[in-house]
Formats: sequence, C-alpha cells, structure tokens
Amino acid sequence: MKLYLVRHGETQYNRDHLVQGRSPTGLTELGVRQAMAAAEALAQEGIAALYSSPLNRAVETSTIIGGRLGLSVHLEEGLSEMDTGELDGLTSQEMRAQYPEFMAQWRQDAGAAHLPGGESLAEVQERAWKAVEDIVRRHPEENVVAVSHNFTLCALVCKALGLPLAGFHRLRVDLGSLSALDFSPQRDRLVLLNSTFHLAEVGATTGGLRT
Repeated sequence: MKLYLVRHGETQYNRDHLVQGRSPTGLTELGVRQAMAAAEALAQEGIAALYSSPLNRAVETSTIIGGRLGLSVHLEEGLSEMDTGELDGLTSQEMRAQYPEFMAQWRQDAGAAHLPGGESLAEVQERAWKAVEDIVRRHPEENVVAVSHNFTLCALVCKALGLPLAGFHRLRVDLGSLSALDFSPQRDRLVLLNSTFHLAEVGATTGGLRT
C-alpha cells in the first residue's frame, strides 16, 4: 500500500509568515494553483481513496484534488495540524519576545516542547500515526492520498523512519509538495519526500514555525 502525503497549498498566513495551527485559513490564489498542480501529479497514480485534515486549507486542497481524480474527500481528524495554542497568529519575532522560555526549549528539543495552550509534537505524532494505521487497514493493497500539514507530515515521516522527533527540523515539506510512504508486511519505507517538480510553473513558499 502506498500512501501519498500532500501538504496543503499556500494561505495568507503562510505568505505573512504567521503561525496558523488550527486557524480557519483558506487558500490564496497561489495555493489553489499548487493544489491543482498536485492533483495533476497524482492523476496517473491510480489513487483509490482520498483523506484530509478537516481544517479549511486542507479541505480546499483535497477538494481540488478530489475533483481532478473523481474521488470524494474523507475527513480524518487525526490528520489535523498541531494545535499551536497561544502561538497562533504570531510572527517569529513575537514568539521570541512573548515566549522566550518555550522558544529556548523548542530550539533544544522540539519533540518534547509543549506549545503554550496547545499540543506537543509527540501528541501530534501519536494521533496522526493512528489515523494512518486506520487508513492502511482500510486500503491494504491500494494507493491512497492524505492531505495534511507541515508538523503533522514531518511527525509521520519521523515515525516511519524511526527518527527522534527532536530532529524534525532537518526535514522539509513545502507547501503543495508530495511525499509518499510504502507499507508492506516486511517494513514501512519512505519512498518520496518533498517532491515539488509539479510546482515549477506555479511557485511555492517555504517556512519555519509556520503550518
């Protein structure tokens, strides 16, 4: 079973370099184009089912993909982005000024840091991996797409590779990008990470603590 992992398209929060977490942000014009490009890239992969985080930006992305692939979207709460709590809507400069102790812990061990009023990466990984396991059980021999978010996707890749969450900073998952996990009885494998070739004509944005 191959699970394609798609990061949602750009939002205004991404463009403004803000933490967005669970914010109900929608896609920008660029974000729509990124979603359309991802849909085209997946059109030849024989996708049997489409799952999505229930957050607006992911639903918009998955709806565009589903329209191209002729698939309905199944919402999966476990694929939601990290709850960023009190950090939601802040810039990096504001986070450093208002939450210096947290930011120091985040730099030292992001896997263990608990966002003020929100979740930790460990909590995100636990619920997201459970959602993935459920999807794999439903589609053991099929190709499936899951649309999600930066922290969630990085946490899933770390889990699949057996990497500590503290090293998630070394991973990069761009807006509109494609990654893929292959699940077999022998082992779970990462077979694609942050593919952006399909975005060459539409542009992309990247970020740090922006989801």
